[in-house]
Amino acid sequence: MSTETTSIESVLNLSEAMTNLDGDAELLQEIMDIFLETAGEQLQDIQNGIQAEDSKQVAVQAHGMKGGASNFCAKNFVRSALKLEIKAKEGSLDGAQELLDDMKAAFDEVKEVAQVINWEEIERSWEG
Repeated sequence: MSTETTSIESVLNLSEAMTNLDGDAELLQEIMDIFLETAGEQLQDIQNGIQAEDSKQVAVQAHGMKGGASNFCAKNFVRSALKLEIKAKEGSLDGAQELLDDMKAAFDEVKEVAQVINWEEIERSWEG
């Protein structure tokens, strides 16, 4: 991760996420960890759906991933997943591979910043 171009704040809105979870940093960390553990398989499921031209599978998986990332306010990932979800719900997978590639790039950003989050600091700053 280049600190010049990518920061935690440019990828995640942890302040908003903490507000949404009433300041429960432990829960936020757990949600993010689960997302990071399961995302690889879900991204592969989307890839398989695109290859099988199964727009329903793509829409369902993109929707689920969008919801998961919304919990910790990963705005770039959520935006990418939403675009793919809408495209697939319309029954079209034209351009779906590019949208999936955008999701993968946004996921890589989330993974990178997740490694440098100081959860104790997040909790302390929330407590004031």
